Amino acid sequence: MLPDTHPLRRRDPALVTRIVSALVLIPVSLFLLWNGGLAFTAYCAAFAAAMAWEWMRMADRDAPTRSYAIASAAACGAVLFAADGEFFWMLAWPIAGAVGVMFTGELPTQRRWRGGFGILYVSLSVSALASLRSLNGLDAAAFILLVVWAADSAAYFAGTLIGGPKLWPKASPNKTWAGVVAALIGGSAAAWGFARWQGFDPVDTMLAGVLLAIAAVIGDLVMSLFKRRFGVKDTGEIIPGHGGVLDRVDALMAACLTGLVLASLNVLESPL
Repeated sequence: MLPDTHPLRRRDPALVTRIVSALVLIPVSLFLLWNGGLAFTAYCAAFAAAMAWEWMRMADRDAPTRSYAIASAAACGAVLFAADGEFFWMLAWPIAGAVGVMFTGELPTQRRWRGGFGILYVSLSVSALASLRSLNGLDAAAFILLVVWAADSAAYFAGTLIGGPKLWPKASPNKTWAGVVAALIGGSAAAWGFARWQGFDPVDTMLAGVLLAIAAVIGDLVMSLFKRRFGVKDTGEIIPGHGGVLDRVDALMAACLTGLVLASLNVLESPL
């Protein structure tokens, strides 16, 4: 392990905890991703339910129990429909859940959008990953995860070790332009490696990788904005060193939606 005097440990005291959590979660995620089928769908559905619950707690701390139940059921159901290719119900189910949350909570009228928007965002992003794995195959889902993990890791280490000008201090005081550049380099490098390994077109695959990396940066920033707006530091405490599930997958959420759009357009000769 890194000594306490190491720059990474000084700037991030929870680094060791983060690494231990990753060493537990990544092998499980990879095994279920490789296995696919109902096992991976159930894994995504469980994550979606947890993410919806976290969003409700973040958006409306006084929400009644029924709001949490509706939110988790809407997100979980959307994933199950998406994996089966039922795209009408993949959309209809979370929309109904969002409406239900908006009218069962106790927020003032002008703030009721908070819960509803979150349910849609969570449901559709996780549904995108589940449907890509189920309908487009292992390569599509693995490609998105690889690019996001590479971009996220590169951004973290560059931002921590290099520092420099902040990206948007009002949204997130820790994100830097060095981290953004590193994310784009890391994401495109991972995409190039994947293309060479699996025999896809390198140019198209790298382009897809850059777009996914950009989406990952935006997704991370968007979640930071919502946390600022809702007055919370972390979305939860379920993952040691990382906070909540939403804290861990904020970049992946936007990347999955982008990946689904790219796969639907079918304009790139890439894994998507």
